[in-house]
Amino acid sequence: MFDMFGKKLSKSELLERVSSMSQVCGARVFTYQNGKASGLKAIDINAGCGLNFTILLDRGMDVGDAFYKGVPFGWKDKTGVVAPTYFENQGQQWLRSFFGGLFTTCGLTNVGSPCEYANYHHGLHGRISNTPAENYSVDEYWDGDDYTIKVTGKMREAVLYGENLTLTREIKTILGEKKIYIKDKVENEGYKPSPFMILYHINQPYPIVSEDSRLYTSAATMETIVEQNQKGGGDPYGMTEPIADCQYELYKQIMPEGKQWCYNAIINEKMNLGVYIKYDANELPFNAEWKMLGQQEYVVGLEPANTWPVGIAQAEKDGTLQYIQPNEMKEINFQIGIVDGEKEIRSLKDMI
Repeated sequence: MFDMFGKKLSKSELLERVSSMSQVCGARVFTYQNGKASGLKAIDINAGCGLNFTILLDRGMDVGDAFYKGVPFGWKDKTGVVAPTYFENQGQQWLRSFFGGLFTTCGLTNVGSPCEYANYHHGLHGRISNTPAENYSVDEYWDGDDYTIKVTGKMREAVLYGENLTLTREIKTILGEKKIYIKDKVENEGYKPSPFMILYHINQPYPIVSEDSRLYTSAATMETIVEQNQKGGGDPYGMTEPIADCQYELYKQIMPEGKQWCYNAIINEKMNLGVYIKYDANELPFNAEWKMLGQQEYVVGLEPANTWPVGIAQAEKDGTLQYIQPNEMKEINFQIGIVDGEKEIRSLKDMI
């Protein structure tokens, strides 16, 4: 059954009422035509039931804009959407094209601090989010009683004498659900073991983030990595109004042993509206919270990963650097969803 505009409908009842499914949901491929975004290919997804989001094909198939019933749940940095043409890899210059969005993928061979490693300079958070998709496809179909919209594509990170890694991404949504399903497959198509670092920078904006909001997490403990904010900071769970001269905080989440499915959620308790992420701790055993409650730069990022965001050189020193072997494939699955109303929020908190 679908909850369509206040009425419960079965598949057959819905099909009696529409000539084309594009009337209620669907995908639209387009190209940006303005400013630094000019030429960037993207896909707008209308998932029905108030869920809309944009897949940036030329930016690693990351998701930029995201709205639920007109409420944004993907943060937009002041850089705006930037085509990969303008990518700067040196030092911290990745930030000049960091659009934020619902999520930005970091990696595949460096996550975190820029550094020198194996005769290469690795800029902040790597290259994959500025890599265009190859061989992308869009599909809309009935899977039994589920109407599914699915986008797939492949990105390649490769260099002469070095790595040859591919990221094949599938983004799927189902009519009637307030969820986005992401399935990534990273494969080493080279003949040598390669460092492998990946992090999902999932960014929540106002009003999901507000003084009325709180973080709920499966983490057993939270540890400070960076605590720079001296004005109302130090609390990984609570949120405040924007703070003048604020600097970001970074917290390390330690998940309970033996727990497979982990959750992080930011709930605006006053609006009874929230966003959660669900992921497999076996695939993404690390998670950090990036908290930036400054004026204009007002955002909380949830960052499941296969590493801490310390850079490839430090990860090797720490003994946490992962490798992917020739012909090996790593699969990662996670979900981003909306909870709307007291009943859904209560159910989510019970699962967390």
